[in-house]
Amino acid sequence: MALRSAAYRPNSLSQTASRSRPFSLALALLWAGFVTLVIAGPWLLPGYIFGTDWPGPRHFAFPGSLESSALLRGGLFAVGWAVGGEAAGKALVLGLLFTAAALSYASLPTGGFVPRASAAAIYVVNPFVYGRLHYGQLFLLGAYAVFPWAASRFRLLLKEPSWATALVAAVAVAVTGIFSPHVLLIAGLLAASLLLARVEMTEKKLDYLKRTAPLVLLTVGTTIVVSAYWLVPLVIGRGPEASVIAGTGAGDVSAYAAVPDHSLGLVPNLLGLYGFWAEDSGRFASMKAFVLLWPIVLLLLLLVAAIGASTNLVDRSSNLSAWVAGLLVAGTVALLLEIGISHPTTAPLVTWLDAHVPIYRGMRDAGKWAVLLALVYSQLIGLGAAAILAALNRGAHDPLRSDWIPGIAAGLLLALPLYYGNGLLFGAHGEIRPSPYPAGWYSADNVLATDSHPGRALFLPWHGYMSYSFVRNQNRVIAPPAPSFFSVPVVVSTNPEVPGVTPPRGSDQDALARLVQAGSTGQWARELTALNIKYVLLARELDWTYFKFLDDQPGLTRVGDFGSIVLYRNDLVP
Repeated sequence: MALRSAAYRPNSLSQTASRSRPFSLALALLWAGFVTLVIAGPWLLPGYIFGTDWPGPRHFAFPGSLESSALLRGGLFAVGWAVGGEAAGKALVLGLLFTAAALSYASLPTGGFVPRASAAAIYVVNPFVYGRLHYGQLFLLGAYAVFPWAASRFRLLLKEPSWATALVAAVAVAVTGIFSPHVLLIAGLLAASLLLARVEMTEKKLDYLKRTAPLVLLTVGTTIVVSAYWLVPLVIGRGPEASVIAGTGAGDVSAYAAVPDHSLGLVPNLLGLYGFWAEDSGRFASMKAFVLLWPIVLLLLLLVAAIGASTNLVDRSSNLSAWVAGLLVAGTVALLLEIGISHPTTAPLVTWLDAHVPIYRGMRDAGKWAVLLALVYSQLIGLGAAAILAALNRGAHDPLRSDWIPGIAAGLLLALPLYYGNGLLFGAHGEIRPSPYPAGWYSADNVLATDSHPGRALFLPWHGYMSYSFVRNQNRVIAPPAPSFFSVPVVVSTNPEVPGVTPPRGSDQDALARLVQAGSTGQWARELTALNIKYVLLARELDWTYFKFLDDQPGLTRVGDFGSIVLYRNDLVP
């Protein structure tokens, strides 16, 4: 009975303005907390969280350049200094999961607990989040977490145009860009679609545009001003974002294209929020392994979404028809862009965009467009759940049936998205586990920390990504963890070793790549001295035995063998 009453509790203005507001907030926070803990509870155990692009930082460096995430990195530096890297990393993971659940719950424009909880469940517990957590793309997931807030604030701006709603919308969009400029681009597509839909479905179009256009421009202008610290370097071709765009070529677009399901093909895979290029790497189990008959479950979810869309498009009294229409337009465009070069129909368009729109080229990974598709699902499934429960409530004339039928429906509407994404639950079923660093790494770092003039250290083996034996994840391939572990500056390979992707160039990278290739015939001490590298850290991982010749290199002295890692000193550097 309680579940049923919560299922279709009205979301009227009087209710939100009265005593129910604290109760509604409490429900949102409780559900967000539940979703977060059922996913990340096992990650509270001792150890660092690792992902392919998240190498378990022990230290967070203070940002040294004006990139979009500089403010975020500064915050992580402060938190890491206060509580340590392990706790700061876990706080980031749990915080973004909690934020995504809470904001997707709150962003649904109507409905009680069950519709909102369903919206939050499908937004957080899905294959997109699963794959990106495996790959440690936490800043992308941070943008994903705040995206519902940006979307709902822009919806409110179009519904109630004012300078206040415009400024809040600008802040929300700017925060999205701090986490990921790519999601900022996605937010731009959504905003344009929502504006076009609202204008098209408004009777007095000219009057509406006169009233709304200046405020939309205020939102855009404020977003640009707030983001100027990284947008200006991007425009003039400097900074990390500009470097990514300049270094992105056709090989990157091909390497990071969306991938099809081996049985159903490309489009069903993308509709299911799959298609992340790394799914074909074999480094982690597909979420499909945890969901029996996943296409049927997906069809049921799409049916609920279709009910939500059709109900609100037909019923103009709900004032959500323009919102739904804009979501459908944006979702369709996002799906086409995600298909990208993986299908001959869309390949010419995406190839043209990559060649002529620099900010689009910098996106590289076509699967990021699933961010928008997930938001569309969250909203339409939530609206569909509200419509289904309302219809059942109206049709339940038999008192004996009036309780249990809506109750069962409410339970199914909650269970369906949770089951569809259940591969993410319980720490991704143990596929992602907290991992401690080897004791030898700490011993080597103690030696480095006692040197008053340590210079720089070189980390070997020379790979941008490789498998580490101490990482307890199913996917043990991560970026080099040495720079964020050791107390001195560490030089590592930046070559991703992805077929078709041109490795980043630089004087250090080029010189060290040649030195590694030369092997025992190279003049290691002399070459390292020219690069101000005083120490060499050789981790006993992967092909480390290739570097055994370092023991015989003139000018290099083995300082210590700490089991998991060997430390050498370059005697030519004072």
